[in-house]
Amino acid sequence: MIELLLTCSLLGTVHFNLDEVTDIYKVSNQCELIEVVQEWIPLVNIHFQSEDEALALTVIYCESRGYANATGYNTDGSYDQGLFQFNNRTEKWLEDDIYNRDLDMYDPETNVKAARWLSFYDGWHHWNSSKHCWGRYG
Repeated sequence: MIELLLTCSLLGTVHFNLDEVTDIYKVSNQCELIEVVQEWIPLVNIHFQSEDEALALTVIYCESRGYANATGYNTDGSYDQGLFQFNNRTEKWLEDDIYNRDLDMYDPETNVKAARWLSFYDGWHHWNSSKHCWGRYG
């Protein structure tokens, strides 16, 4: 595993992990995506481990393009909210079984903290609907 520290924007530095040196081409493409959501770099750097920062920012791009108030409506009647587009059913499960309190998934800090917890304990599969976008960088 090769760790690359790169400044993608004026606001912060992002850690990239590469399996092979030949994967370096992925970094420039991923950096372009991250620059769109660069305002969230400091928040992601606080809550995610360095090896997950670039992926987390890429998922934010793929899910919401960085709009904290993004809402996506699904054909099954559910809806997705915030930066990481948490489904309202997942939010309810987190509220009832994990946090034992109401959560505001439109609040960037709450959304990022919940994504950190969920990705750390259960993996990135919760965002598989956008994997066609972020999967090439993960």
